[in-house]
Amino acid sequence: MADAGLTGPVLSPAARQVLATWLDQVGAALGGPARLRARIVAELDDGVRSAAEQHLTTGVDPLDAARAAVAEFGDPDTVAASFHGELTAHLARRSGTALVGSGPLVGIVWLAALVPPLWPPRPAELLGPHPLYLAVLAVAVPAALVAITLTGPLGHRLAHHPAHAARAATLAATACVVGDALLLTTFAHTAFATPTALSWPAAPLAIAVSATRLVLAFRAARRCSGGSPIRVAAPR
Repeated sequence: MADAGLTGPVLSPAARQVLATWLDQVGAALGGPARLRARIVAELDDGVRSAAEQHLTTGVDPLDAARAAVAEFGDPDTVAASFHGELTAHLARRSGTALVGSGPLVGIVWLAALVPPLWPPRPAELLGPHPLYLAVLAVAVPAALVAITLTGPLGHRLAHHPAHAARAATLAATACVVGDALLLTTFAHTAFATPTALSWPAAPLAIAVSATRLVLAFRAARRCSGGSPIRVAAPR
């Protein structure tokens, strides 16, 4: 990252190092997904390098030009903190999309784990004995869709606080944690009471899928709620 985009012919090696060091510090303070972090740093790279080159046109020393450019942009921690909303929105959208996308997979493997398999699916028969799981779905799906909507093109036209998408994603992820915990608890009870009601070739896969989503949804809920920060440093 230190050398990316810093090959302007008018800047001396010492000046480029000043810019590279500043970009490295911003990138370290940003945290978040690597791809998004790289895009933000690349945009800042273009901006700060252009600012340094602009200072050069006034006749100042290249090293002074680089220092003036980073001073204009500000302290690395403060610059990183200014992207907190974008990072949070990205996390909320990614979490909401993953939760909505994983729903059919979880449903299919649990349908296959039943004896006889409920195929084609008959929601009333499947969810009738489990009204609490139906309530979980009624919370998780709309909340995930809200998170996706607020962080998409439509969301840019709506007047809403940036934290709303994160709260919706947190609610959706928490509901998924509860839902998968219910599925696993029901499985444990069924396996003990009536093991013949389960298809054992498919049951381990259902357990693995729900357990994996439970862990990932728990992590997403913590991160979206701020319990596990995106590593954006507080301004000094």
